[in-house]
Amino acid sequence: MKKFPALTRTIESIKQNNRQDAPWLKLFFTNDRSPAHRSVAEMQRRAAWIGLAIILLSLNELTYIVASSYIPYVGSLLPLALIIASFYAMWRAIRPASPQEQDRIAQHNAKNTPTRWQRTVLLLILLLTLGGAVELGHGVAMSILAPQFSNDGTSLDTNAAILLLQGRNPYTDSNLVDLSRRFPIQPDWTTPLRQGQFQNRLDYPSMAELQSVLDTSIKAGSVPEFESKVSYPALSFLTLVPFALVGNYNVLPFYIISYLLIIYIAWKAVHPALRPWVIVLSLANIPMWSSAVGGNLDVFYILLLIPAWLLRERRWTSAALFGLALASKQPAWFFIPFYAIMAYRHYGLKDTCYRLAMAGGLALAINLPFILWDPQAWLAGVLAPVKDPMFPMGVGIVNLSVSHLLPYLPTMVYTILEAIAMLAMLVLYWRISRKHPEAAMFLAVIPLLLAWRSLPSYFYCTAFPLFILITARPRPSLMPSFATLRLRARATPPLTARI
Repeated sequence: MKKFPALTRTIESIKQNNRQDAPWLKLFFTNDRSPAHRSVAEMQRRAAWIGLAIILLSLNELTYIVASSYIPYVGSLLPLALIIASFYAMWRAIRPASPQEQDRIAQHNAKNTPTRWQRTVLLLILLLTLGGAVELGHGVAMSILAPQFSNDGTSLDTNAAILLLQGRNPYTDSNLVDLSRRFPIQPDWTTPLRQGQFQNRLDYPSMAELQSVLDTSIKAGSVPEFESKVSYPALSFLTLVPFALVGNYNVLPFYIISYLLIIYIAWKAVHPALRPWVIVLSLANIPMWSSAVGGNLDVFYILLLIPAWLLRERRWTSAALFGLALASKQPAWFFIPFYAIMAYRHYGLKDTCYRLAMAGGLALAINLPFILWDPQAWLAGVLAPVKDPMFPMGVGIVNLSVSHLLPYLPTMVYTILEAIAMLAMLVLYWRISRKHPEAAMFLAVIPLLLAWRSLPSYFYCTAFPLFILITARPRPSLMPSFATLRLRARATPPLTARI
């Protein structure tokens, strides 16, 4: 073979390509570097960053539960660091590659192989699919068993649907004592309040304290120490009325189906070359599986927000979906200014007013019967998350005080910090919304890291929806954008010139 160096080089090149171009790797990283497929390679690069964000959020799901219990100080810092790192990964997913990164990618493109970090992320994502499969199996098993609610929001919403069918107002007649007779309640499924026996304290009660106070309060017939109100807008429980109608109070299939519909939207929306990423990212997305299996309402309102942004060219369809999201849960309200900016920057002021009027009118129409029924009770319910004296908790900066690394600050300080962060995110979104309207999926929830309560579930439904929007195939526009109209107006000669 030494006599034929050209043949030797050819054989070695073939061997190297065979080692590098494994069939399973080609499913996720294209080897076609022609100009026609350059955008596919860029979207796959972005998918890898989304995969990294999902890995970090999945690690947080573990560390928030384990580390905070056994390594208090590290446990308070690690979740915050992981959430911030996941947001950084999402930011890298929407921004173009840096010149240095483009050079590294070009070098690997010449070898027809992804970079080392991309392969590492893909392997970790493939490992996480095992955990996602376990969560899916657990959810299917739970769907056919007796209802077991892992949070009080789901049990209160299910009870609200039952009360409504009985002709009673869910916002006035919701009661934890009656609820405990209908559904089994565990103390860690409740939302304790800093009143009654928990008055004048900030540290979250222990499990033993929660169990003791819950038992004694239920026996006494009054439970002031726990949230008993229906604390969400009306669509949160109106969607569960069909379950109450048939007498099946296990509403878990609704939330699992909501996530499966998100996966279906992803499958239909993305470029076909990205569909292998849809499968592995959706299955490995343990945080969203945990939310779905836990009956968390965030999965449902995110299901509505994704097509609201995805179909933004269709004014009324987008606005209607956004209005349904507003009528389901309060975190969707954080997206209102972002939706307004997106509409204004793309379609102008008039269109923005139409969209907001449509979305707000639909959300109001759904809640109007309950507002007229008892306006004070409805207002007390939807404002309960910010008005009722709840304990500080979460993965944001408040966790540093919960673990006593820092002293507790007045609640007003957290509110001011949250407002400042929201203003900063809106300024940033104003600058990038024309090129990256999908950035609202995570910019809108970043301020919650500074809130008095920054529950992990607030951030779990960000990475995969962002993946859907940044990899969605361009759709033919049904209406000209505001920028296009402005360019047309400038290009049109005046009437006198045409004459």
